[in-house]
Amino acid sequence: MRHFFLAALLSCTLATSVQAQATNYGAFEWDIVRLGYAIPGGVDGVTGGLLLGTEPRYNINDQISASLRIEIAVYGSDLEGDNVDIGAAGSYTLFGDYYFDTEKTTRLFGGLGIGLFSGASVSVGDVTADAANTIGVVPRVGVELGHFRVALEYNLAFDEAVANYIGLAFAGTIGGGPR
Repeated sequence: MRHFFLAALLSCTLATSVQAQATNYGAFEWDIVRLGYAIPGGVDGVTGGLLLGTEPRYNINDQISASLRIEIAVYGSDLEGDNVDIGAAGSYTLFGDYYFDTEKTTRLFGGLGIGLFSGASVSVGDVTADAANTIGVVPRVGVELGHFRVALEYNLAFDEAVANYIGLAFAGTIGGGPR
């Protein structure tokens, strides 16, 4: 019995040291500038707009990362007609991402974020304005290509005054990446 216990202890110790050496990616990375296209939903007459953000990230291990995304999306209506609608949504979101493949420089990932959303909209033709703060969630999927990331995200705010939007974001990444 004692030999079994010592063998199990030795196996656990070796497995731990092998796991500690399996880290293939840098611990910290940062999407300094995230640029993309925002497609708001549920807002009449609005076609799309620009999103801009930043996202520092900590890679807990090769498959899991945690980050804080700060983003603003600005969108508007087409300029045909009497009404001009302009809106913006901003968010501070904590994310967790899971990477599906850790053996290559091209890695698919999926993630979920929760955070604080703020939004405002103005309709110039009707002279109306609306603004609110709320919490929301953001599921996302994407691909990391070495030091470049592409993500498709759905920003779902829990207040109708803040527009939900689909965002397609592109970002160059500093740090992280394969070692």
